[in-house]
Amino acid sequence: MPDTTRIAIIVLNWNGLADTRECLNSLFALEGEKPAIYMVDNGSTDGSAEVLQREFGDKIILIANEQNLLYAGGNNVGIQRALKDGCSHLLLLNNDTIADSLLLREFFRAEERSGDGIYCPKIYYADEPKKLWYAGGILKLKRARTAHRGIRETDNGQYDVMEETGWATGCALFAPRRVFETVGLLDESFQLYSEDLDYCLRARDAGFPIIYVPAAKVWHKVSASIGGNLSRRKLVRKWNSLRRLLRKHVPNPLTRLIALSDFTVTETIRVFFAFVSGRLK
Repeated sequence: MPDTTRIAIIVLNWNGLADTRECLNSLFALEGEKPAIYMVDNGSTDGSAEVLQREFGDKIILIANEQNLLYAGGNNVGIQRALKDGCSHLLLLNNDTIADSLLLREFFRAEERSGDGIYCPKIYYADEPKKLWYAGGILKLKRARTAHRGIRETDNGQYDVMEETGWATGCALFAPRRVFETVGLLDESFQLYSEDLDYCLRARDAGFPIIYVPAAKVWHKVSASIGGNLSRRKLVRKWNSLRRLLRKHVPNPLTRLIALSDFTVTETIRVFFAFVSGRLK
């Protein structure tokens, strides 16, 4: 890792004291050069920003937004600040994650082999540390199908090859500044869904590969058993985000209509089973 490297890790907090604290502590334990940790508080109302600032002091750079700018808006504030501060590499990291101590080292090893691009780690469920949540992204945009490769599988080394992948999840997304300078910021018109997918498509259009790095590891606090609840609000946001994504990246209107139809059928089935299991809120 060159001496001139300055790494920014951007962690978005919104009323997440316990999760953000654990995430930050894992970042303090990273091997190698100590990164600049930007904690972007998205208008928290629980006092978590103040508590974490008192606890960690100058170990973090606190950026306090007056309101919740959601995923894209909040991260964009951090991205702009990190670029202004001259950071050479940026990692967007969810606050409900725990980073492996070798995370940055493995990203830089991958970058030495593959050059500028977007890099994503192998991600596990935090409550079942050997069970995979993400081992690469599957993308069939014209069918409105995106998926996490390997999700809920036990990790037996079946996805241990570093390779290009369909898309990188915004849960943990690493790239050199040239990617952000070329591609730009996250599209804030997406509301909690598809921002990362849109960014990866734009990056690929600009000539940057999306690379899965299995030696880089993160644990994510998502339940492996139930996969999270569904809500009507979530479904509406997913629908609206998908429509925007297709308008941006699928020029043929008929293809977009077919993709939306496929999505509607798939989500209707999911809603039915969520209702039966009591996960529809």
